[in-house]
Amino acid sequence: MIHEFSPCDPESFPRLGRYRVRFSWLRCAASLMAFCAILVSLSPAARADSLQALVQRADRILRGKSSAAVVHMDVKTHGYQRSYKMVIWERDDSTRERTLVKILGPTSWRGYSTLKIGNQLKFYDPKTNHVQAVGNSMLGDSWMGSHFSNDDLVKETRLAVDYTPSLISKRVAKNELGQSATFYRIRLTPKPTAPVVWGRIEFEVWQHDDLVVPVRCDYFTKVGDKNPVRIMRFYGVKEMDGRWVPSEMQITVASKPGEYTRLTYDKLRFDVDIPASKFTEQAMR
Repeated sequence: MIHEFSPCDPESFPRLGRYRVRFSWLRCAASLMAFCAILVSLSPAARADSLQALVQRADRILRGKSSAAVVHMDVKTHGYQRSYKMVIWERDDSTRERTLVKILGPTSWRGYSTLKIGNQLKFYDPKTNHVQAVGNSMLGDSWMGSHFSNDDLVKETRLAVDYTPSLISKRVAKNELGQSATFYRIRLTPKPTAPVVWGRIEFEVWQHDDLVVPVRCDYFTKVGDKNPVRIMRFYGVKEMDGRWVPSEMQITVASKPGEYTRLTYDKLRFDVDIPASKFTEQAMR
C-alpha cells in the first residue's frame, strides 16, 4: 500500500514515521560502510605499505637517479685518526647500481679509488697502477681503515626492497629544525631470499609534511638480540641542491667504544648527467 501525504495536512504527519526510520537506517548503513572502509585502509597490509613508503623515502634521501658529492670522512680508532676528502659519483640504472669513489686527499692517499658495479667491487692503487677485484677473503676487511667493511659496500641494500617493515612506536616531537614532526621507529625484518647479513634493523625516521628524514639505524646480528652491534646516526639537516637532507652521518661499533667513522657532505648534487664511462677501470685511473 502506498501512503500519500500532504505537507498541508497535519493528519498525514504521523504516517512519515516509518519513512523517517527507514531513512535513518539507510543513513546509518552508509555511515557503517564508510567506517568499514576506514578500517580497511588501516588494515595491516595498508599500514605496511605506508611504512614501506616511509622507509624507501628516508633510505633514498641522499640518492637520486644519479648524484655527485664531495665528502669528508673522519675515522677515529684507538690506534689512529685519519681524515679523507673524496668525491663520490652514483648512478642507479634499472639493471644495476654504479658507484665510483675517488680520494682527493690527503696527499698520501690521493688517487686511490673504489668502483662498485652491482655486486662487484674493485680497488685502484695509484702507487702500483694496479686494479684489484675484491675476493671473498677480502670482504671482511676494513674499507680505507674506516668502520665500513668491503662487505658493506658490496652488499649495500635497499631497505624497502630487502626488508619487511613493522611499526615499533610512533610519537610527535620537535625535529632537528624545531618543527613538530611525527617520529616513527620501524622494525625491519629481512625477507627470506634477501642477500643481507643483518638479522634485524631498527630504523627511526621523522616526517614533517612531505619531508621524511632518517634519524638512526640500529643493526642487530640476530633477530632476537637485545643490543645492536653498530649504530648509524644522521644529523646536520640542511638544504643541499634544493632538498633538505642530513649532511652528516656517524657510525659507531658496540665492540669498539670511543671509535667512530663520520661522513660529512660538503657538496651534493642530484640527478646530474653522469656518463657510463665514469664507471670504468679507466675512470678509476
